[in-house]
Amino acid sequence: MEWYVERNMRRTFGFLMLLAWVATPAVAATTARELLDQTRRLAETTRKWNDRVQRLKLRIVDRRGGERNRELVIESKKYPEDRTRTIMFFESPPEVKGVGFLQWADPHGKDEQWLYLPELKRVRQISAGAKHESFMGTDFSYDDLAIIGDITDWTDADARAVLLRDEVLDGRPCHVIEFTPTGKDLTYSKILTWLTADDLVMVKFQMYDKGGRLEKLLTLSDIRTVRAIPTAFRMEMKNEQSGSRTVADFSEITYDPGFGDDTFTQRSLEHGL
Repeated sequence: MEWYVERNMRRTFGFLMLLAWVATPAVAATTARELLDQTRRLAETTRKWNDRVQRLKLRIVDRRGGERNRELVIESKKYPEDRTRTIMFFESPPEVKGVGFLQWADPHGKDEQWLYLPELKRVRQISAGAKHESFMGTDFSYDDLAIIGDITDWTDADARAVLLRDEVLDGRPCHVIEFTPTGKDLTYSKILTWLTADDLVMVKFQMYDKGGRLEKLLTLSDIRTVRAIPTAFRMEMKNEQSGSRTVADFSEITYDPGFGDDTFTQRSLEHGL
């Protein structure tokens, strides 16, 4: 009899703990904006960084299972008013080596992007109409490259943010936030994100096309703490409509190496690796 009572007490306690977790986020943060403000404060204090270098391998898998591999280096720097500049170069294989990409991202304004193709020896600016196109045959579009870095800095003037629900993802409590573009010109009708409840890290994105259909699913994993900054060392973008996917595995992520402004110019893009 005692074991029966004890077992039921454990079950009751577990149920009460679950209720407590479900209720707590609503008290701690009643709106998506409050959660995003908390995330922003962390980025400006304990998780602050000025510039960053990343080295990674890309594995592009088509719907039939065929694979292509790429290696590249990405350098980024933050600027006032939430702006960032990023330059990246492909290092292998030979057919894409030297291809470069430059992005000036502004979460509250227009993003500018340029592509350098070594065989043509010229820089081409990416037009607004091409933002939905694939970036170098991957499942990331030019728009995606800006969204991933910008989304936590969007204000209500850029996109309306709504806290839809709380749920457990891979064993971790998360807040699900829906972004609907207002002033920001995006190729998606809405974006859903999963923000971890304990450390406020975005670990999942769902992008919906203009018709309201799920188009892409982005997951971030292998999250490690680098200089007190939770950092994803693996990203996978899956195109739910085509069946293809792109996996990015990072071998190196270093914060504050000390890049100058001249690193993020069209001249640097032309000079290459």
